[in-house]
Amino acid sequence: MSTPFTRSFAAIAVHLSLCLVLAACSANLRPPDNNRASAPLSFGPEQRLGDNEKNPSTPFLRYSPDGRLFAVWTEDHDTPWPQGSQPAMHQHGSGDRAPSPMRNALLGWSADGGKTWSSPWRVNSGVEAVQGEENGPKVAFADNKAYVVWSIPGEKGDKTRANIRFAMDDGKGHFTAAQTLNEVKDAARFPIIENTPDGNLLAAWIDRRIDNPKPRQLYLMRLSPDGKSLTKNYQVGEGLCECCKLGIAFADGGKTVYMVDREVDGNKIRNHVLRKSTDGASSFGAPVEISNDGWQVPSCPHSGPTIGRDSRGQLHVSWFTLGRSEQEAGIYYSVSKDDGKSFAPRQLVQANTAPETLYATLAVGNDDRVYLAWSNLDRDNKAQIFMRTLAADGRTWSPIQQISRAKGNAGRPVLALMKNQLQVAWTETDGEDSRVVLRSATVDK
Repeated sequence: MSTPFTRSFAAIAVHLSLCLVLAACSANLRPPDNNRASAPLSFGPEQRLGDNEKNPSTPFLRYSPDGRLFAVWTEDHDTPWPQGSQPAMHQHGSGDRAPSPMRNALLGWSADGGKTWSSPWRVNSGVEAVQGEENGPKVAFADNKAYVVWSIPGEKGDKTRANIRFAMDDGKGHFTAAQTLNEVKDAARFPIIENTPDGNLLAAWIDRRIDNPKPRQLYLMRLSPDGKSLTKNYQVGEGLCECCKLGIAFADGGKTVYMVDREVDGNKIRNHVLRKSTDGASSFGAPVEISNDGWQVPSCPHSGPTIGRDSRGQLHVSWFTLGRSEQEAGIYYSVSKDDGKSFAPRQLVQANTAPETLYATLAVGNDDRVYLAWSNLDRDNKAQIFMRTLAADGRTWSPIQQISRAKGNAGRPVLALMKNQLQVAWTETDGEDSRVVLRSATVDK
């Protein structure tokens, strides 16, 4: 029986063969110019994901091994909080925040590059307040199955003392019952999950089970393709900023693992660092500072880094900082050409147009070009999504182009790239309403 997670590999092979024939017939005889990055990308029309009546938001994109595009996002749940069990408000950053609404994690897929989508499937098996924004659900693939992690508030409804949930495709068109990954309850959030080159899965998150002397740690655990724990939770770093997403990349068949995160020191200065493992993430060396931005801010900015690795072994990182002054604020990029030992001086991708927190991400193509997307304010003082491409030479930038036209605000873009198909998705908000928007572009291979 066909499910949202299975498809005829014979049909895929025929489709790929046809694509190869067409590509061969239309191929330009001169070799591709990987340094050509001056032209803006040409995007197709906007597509919407999810049920607009349920305020979809916080998309995350990932291609599966068979070439399908998957998206995971959150939506309002039809069931309200049980009477008397509403979570208490908590103090964080700018002040009190309302209780978390009940939200679901939904997963859907597209076999035609985002033009049409399957019916979405609910990932969480119980009624939960699935978190979004920087803390939204993530999906990875191993053994041709989908694996999803997400965060929910703790027992008392506190978002800062949360739990990491995990579920996997059961092979029958549904997901297994969700399980909690963090062994110490009400201590973990901002999870990511990645398939490792050896066929297993690596989950990571920010943990606060130890509050002294450095109150936030980086914890990992490994899972098998059948969802069984291969390790217990183990700590590989400390001193992390509390609410910024993590990034991860692999090399050497999974023996080398790179992770990026935002750290905070005793003076509340928040810079990003790279952590490198040469033993398959069992242990990590001392963190390497990516850029000394000097951003001193009392609370977490909820805007973490993104990392990608190219075919030459170069590591590309993008991030946002307000820096030491408003004149420094913006989206930045840097590269390491010595396997993470050091990073080149940062390059400004786009300056901040107002004292707002921006959100950046990147993807690296097979031709070693870097595609960057971020949010910034437009001339009408509305947050929109912008993009720019860096050529393989590391010097040639395309013009900045705006790809969203949100009536309200657009934020938190995510990218997925496979061969010559680039996908960008983001959340648009207008008052109390939200929606998920996706656009696609064909890029040079």
